[in-house]
Amino acid sequence: MLCKSKRAFRSLEKIYRLENMKRIGSLILLLFSVALLFAQPMVENVDPESSSAAKRGVVKGKVIEQGSSVLLEYANVALYRLPDSTLAGGAIAGADGRFKVDGLKPGNYYLDAKFIGYEHTKQGNIEISKDNPEVDLGIVELVPASENLQEVNVFAQDKPIAYDIDKKVVDPSQFPTTAGGTATDVLANTPSVVVDIEGNVTMRGSSNFTVLIDGRPTPFEAADALDQIPASTIRNIEIITNPSAKYDPDGNAGIININTKKSKLTGVSGIVNASTDTRGSMSGDFLLNLKNEKFNFFVNGNLQDRQREGEYSSINKTFETNDTIFTISDGYNNRARKGWSLKTGFDYYINDYNTLTFSIGGNSRSSESDRWSDTHEYSSEYDLKSSTNSLGDRSGKELSMTLDYQKKFDNEDQEFTAYIYYETGNGEDYSLYNRYFGADADSLIDGQINWEAGDDQQFRVKADYVHPFTDNMKLETGYQLRINRDNEWNDVHWYSGVDESDYEPSEDSEYYSDTYFMRDIHSLYTTFSNSGNIFGYQLGLRTEYTNRSLEYSRETEPTTIERWDFFPTLHLSFQLPAEQQVIASYSRRIDRPRGYYLEPFITYVDAYNVRKGNPGIEPEYIDSYELGYQKQLGKGFASAEIYHRKTNNKIERLTSVYEGNVMMGTVDNIGVDYSTGLELMLNTNPTDWWMLNLMGNAYHYKVDGDLYGDNTSQESFNWHTRISNTFTITPTTKLQFDAMYHSPSVTVQGTREGFMFSNFAVRQDLLNKKLNLTLSVFDLFNTAKFGHVNEGPSFYSSRNFDIKSPVVSLTLSYKINNYRQNRQQGGQGQGGGMMEGGMDGGEF
Repeated sequence: MLCKSKRAFRSLEKIYRLENMKRIGSLILLLFSVALLFAQPMVENVDPESSSAAKRGVVKGKVIEQGSSVLLEYANVALYRLPDSTLAGGAIAGADGRFKVDGLKPGNYYLDAKFIGYEHTKQGNIEISKDNPEVDLGIVELVPASENLQEVNVFAQDKPIAYDIDKKVVDPSQFPTTAGGTATDVLANTPSVVVDIEGNVTMRGSSNFTVLIDGRPTPFEAADALDQIPASTIRNIEIITNPSAKYDPDGNAGIININTKKSKLTGVSGIVNASTDTRGSMSGDFLLNLKNEKFNFFVNGNLQDRQREGEYSSINKTFETNDTIFTISDGYNNRARKGWSLKTGFDYYINDYNTLTFSIGGNSRSSESDRWSDTHEYSSEYDLKSSTNSLGDRSGKELSMTLDYQKKFDNEDQEFTAYIYYETGNGEDYSLYNRYFGADADSLIDGQINWEAGDDQQFRVKADYVHPFTDNMKLETGYQLRINRDNEWNDVHWYSGVDESDYEPSEDSEYYSDTYFMRDIHSLYTTFSNSGNIFGYQLGLRTEYTNRSLEYSRETEPTTIERWDFFPTLHLSFQLPAEQQVIASYSRRIDRPRGYYLEPFITYVDAYNVRKGNPGIEPEYIDSYELGYQKQLGKGFASAEIYHRKTNNKIERLTSVYEGNVMMGTVDNIGVDYSTGLELMLNTNPTDWWMLNLMGNAYHYKVDGDLYGDNTSQESFNWHTRISNTFTITPTTKLQFDAMYHSPSVTVQGTREGFMFSNFAVRQDLLNKKLNLTLSVFDLFNTAKFGHVNEGPSFYSSRNFDIKSPVVSLTLSYKINNYRQNRQQGGQGQGGGMMEGGMDGGEF
């Protein structure tokens, strides 16, 4: 076995060697030089006595809810010139409720402030002059609309999805069909995202994206992370398809940032949720907060046992020189995701300028599968009917700690933040299959056990600084270090005639192997932004130095990568009359191979399928372009986005014949792919009690590459659509019905069938909205079925899946000392905040 202590020492030595530190120092100078080039012409050339910058006017203030003083983040503020009421400028309130409208010419104005679920507030007699260029309106109060509307049986509704300049913000409380579910279920209702009937998530056709939790990394793979987070603990989800240079560039399609709930109310508050369904799933979670002027203590946890049942069938053909082997199977597959998590911590408000946050969390999880299949395999030389039982258990435990520091300055736009993140964990992946003659489980043909185990450590340090030059011009810069260490052990054992499923893995086994993976990434970024009433822009540059090594006990030389990468970004915004906006952006991104993609050993999935990684695989490099248009339509909005994405070094999962009729799945860089499409969305209220949400995405996909030594090209036109209807029957009763369809698509080796499903839910609020009951039905019409086909020179493979449905679930939610919600945490983008009487009824 490899000596891990020596390797760890060598790796740390590489991190801090002088040569690399010199490179980092040189790069810091380069980035700050670029920043100064951006900033200086716009600063040094300004004459304070004669420039228009000195004469322009500013109107600022803070938006709160009347009666509660709750800050209204994302409230819309518009300033109109008198006497002709032409729009002069606008702003969106920040997390502290503050807004600022600048670039105003001398004259008289009036202000119009609005927020979904509130009455408009207008304020006049605002005068900008040479002697009085800045007007501070102080507190601007908005009155909840529901207090007046209920008298006439009209019930305001919140937006389930809102648009900010660089992201889409999803409010899970507006989707009762997701009650009792996870983040994956919430994403099934969002634009740019598709969730198939097996729970696989893609963003604009790509499964490669980054998941963040509260802006922080997660120790899980993206799919596991989304399935671990209960929907009831999510404040909102941000979909960022073209991130700026401030964000990690990882992920082909962008970033999904999940913001969890945390109370901002003084005193004790909390929420408890419990759910069950007809498949036998059970889950529960809680959040508790205790807040005073100096401290905010929080603790949250969840326990889950989610069951999933389905049937499948497959046909495989492997072509040999003078024969063809047919393998036909059908059976069922039961899966269960079980686990728990617990997190606690505190915010310490040192003073008005400094805040310290510490959190510690742990979790345990397992993904179990139990599959039985009846198989008929035959060729011209043999004919065998058998049954196979395949069992799998992928489990793990993690412990993570985070320390955050935030410093504010007299200038409210100036800020320094830093955090340290540490995570350690271990995992085990155990699978076995037993194959029997016919349907008799007592007559064993053969069996196999595959065992993988390992431990990993991740360490991350990040610091960011925001420096404003003027009200609209600012520079952001930061540094980040990511350290990852991963040890893996693997063993395989075969047997025949006699069941040896109690086999214990051993280092003395003929097939035992281990791997050691290390990766260090140093990152530096800077962005420079400037905006006016009509035009705004942001320039960004990020660079990363990566040092990666993979050592395998069966190889004498490690596989290494040592390189610099540069990631420019550009964002433009154009404000048009009548609450219209055009946004354009470009970013260069990278998709690094996942850890198990690099594993060089064979893993047996079952009697007829194995998988193997590829340690020589290269990262994908992505060029992403977007052009978007947004238009406010009263309480709703319409949006359209055109996008184009080119991926170099495209990583594709490939299928080939391993031996006989056993198929092998692996990964490789196959070439270049292109996605060009149009995404449309409409949010509107046909009546006061009906909210309609329509989404559609259509794109052309093409992949060009090298496969089996030959050039290959595949292309298809793909589209999917989704409709969601929410009906407010009474102030305490809501219904929702949604449906989605995804068209067929192609891969480099074959095709995937289209699929569709629909969901229904009813929600009832009780006890003055402290208690909520939600009854939901997944796949109402039992249409959640799909399949795919893969072909190559020596094989043909087709698989079909049918998930057991419909599934009925019941969810109960109880709020502790917080029947009125904290609207500051709504996170709804432009005017999309939550309201009392919305689907959540309380925010944490």
